[in-house]
Amino acid sequence: MGAWGMGPFDNDSALDFLGDLSDRGGDVTEGLRDGMAAVVNAREYLDSDDMEGAIAAACLVAARIEPGVLDDPNGREYLETLAFTVDAGMRELAGKVFARAFEPGDNEWYALWDDGGAIPKVRDAVAPYRGVL
Repeated sequence: MGAWGMGPFDNDSALDFLGDLSDRGGDVTEGLRDGMAAVVNAREYLDSDDMEGAIAAACLVAARIEPGVLDDPNGREYLETLAFTVDAGMRELAGKVFARAFEPGDNEWYALWDDGGAIPKVRDAVAPYRGVL
């Protein structure tokens, strides 16, 4: 896991996911939705990279609803440059991403943070975004 902090935009996988969406151009609503749905609907072991992208997407959804929640320069850049709209279904899906992220078991992302004893800190880092949803 290429992470330099505990925030949702403090890792390579999240920024790669958002960068790929940015490279597509145009409206990326479906790309965000697809990234989140992939982890919510997964029936097998969840790769950390997929979860990091989905968490970043969920945080952008929350920040589109309440821009003041976003305090990260990387996240702010993507919020300002990516074209997407949030409807009730997307908001609900973003909430499910957070719920799934903190389910242990078949979740590499959770296992990595748990091994380092950092789950409480990571939970705190995304709490403002979850609160918006």
